[in-house]
Amino acid sequence: MGPSTSPPEDPAEISFAEGQQEAERSIKKLCTRLLPGWSELKEEDMQMSKISGGISNLLVKVEPPAPLQPVAVKVFGEVFGDKTELLIDREAEKHTLLRLNAVGFGAPVVGLFGNGRIEAFLPCKTLTPEEMADPGFVPHIAARLRAFHDLPGMDAADATTSAPASAPASAPTPAAAEAAAAGPGPQPHVPSPQSSQWDAIFGWLDMAEQLSFEHDPAKQAAFDKVDFKAMRAELTLLRALCGRVASPRVFCHNDLLSGNILVIAPSTTGPAAEAPEPSTSAGAATSGVAGGATADVLGGGQLQFIDFEYSCAGPRGFDLGNHFNEYAGFDCDYTRFPTLEQQAAFFRHYLKPGELQALAAAARARRPAELGGAAPQAAAEAAALEGLAAEACIYALASHAYWGVWSFIQARYSPIDFDYLDYSALRWAEYHRRRAEFVALVDKHYPA
Repeated sequence: MGPSTSPPEDPAEISFAEGQQEAERSIKKLCTRLLPGWSELKEEDMQMSKISGGISNLLVKVEPPAPLQPVAVKVFGEVFGDKTELLIDREAEKHTLLRLNAVGFGAPVVGLFGNGRIEAFLPCKTLTPEEMADPGFVPHIAARLRAFHDLPGMDAADATTSAPASAPASAPTPAAAEAAAAGPGPQPHVPSPQSSQWDAIFGWLDMAEQLSFEHDPAKQAAFDKVDFKAMRAELTLLRALCGRVASPRVFCHNDLLSGNILVIAPSTTGPAAEAPEPSTSAGAATSGVAGGATADVLGGGQLQFIDFEYSCAGPRGFDLGNHFNEYAGFDCDYTRFPTLEQQAAFFRHYLKPGELQALAAAARARRPAELGGAAPQAAAEAAALEGLAAEACIYALASHAYWGVWSFIQARYSPIDFDYLDYSALRWAEYHRRRAEFVALVDKHYPA
């Protein structure tokens, strides 16, 4: 799959150095230069409102007079004085999003500038964690995720969308070079997080081991308790365990939390808003999802995924396990992690017709004593679904590790008032709480 046609670009960067008002004026001027039909607009013709200020960006809505359509302007990087480019490859993200736009994923990009982009504003509803886990939404999310995983060409290595894992230390990114010059901190050889989930985990671990919190004795004391040698050894073992399930390589979202799942209002138009029909899943084919009771949850709208900052090709299991971890919601209640029965319901809608039967046959071959020819088909299919759960669960541990290590970097560089070291400890605690249970599932279905 080739990239879509690039939207208009402007090299200008939005700076907040001279205050919010001047930055807003710059954003409006940028819109008049880049967007068709906006060139004659005056500053007072446009209304601006803040949508969000996230960990790694600022998002504002700019509304012109009718019939022109409003846009969302996203500004990245040093808006809050952070160093998110150490964690996110913005160039890779841009190319990924343009390719995804071409096949109906993400908000349509209508303009690019030096440190951000302009997207079509989509009237939508963001799911809550409770809705994301609701049986009414699950079939739609599962089918949409399968459509995402099935995108042609996105699972292949692409030099235009990923930094090579072996990038030489002599060619650091500007952000990494700046951090290195400033003193103790991340080094420039770290691979792009878009290279693979494991590259990101081990690369961020390299960065974390070199961090210093001398400016904050309380943080330094907490950080000094981290046993990086044991953590690295544990992650090496986990990677081998994950390898046993032979999870298929797909293009993964990697951050499919409720806030990144939207229901687009039915009146929305545009090439990226009109998403392709999801793949027909085994569950949807038998439960009437398309026209039954669950169809009402979308209210005639369409499900859409956004925010591909951490997306990359990698094992399907990571996307599944990470998504299930997000059932915990913003209060991190990991007791909400889906049961085997809830996961089975998700997988029935994720799978295409005939796939469950093929997986059942593979389960019979792996476990002939229990699931030989005399065992009923229902038992073999139940075992196949539990095998998928084993894949998702072992990668759920990898997801805890991913965000647990990520949090070390955020603790050092993010200006947001949030205890990232405590959050990391929470993720690692859940990792260890579920480890034996999830490893036992792998041993049962994918013996060494």
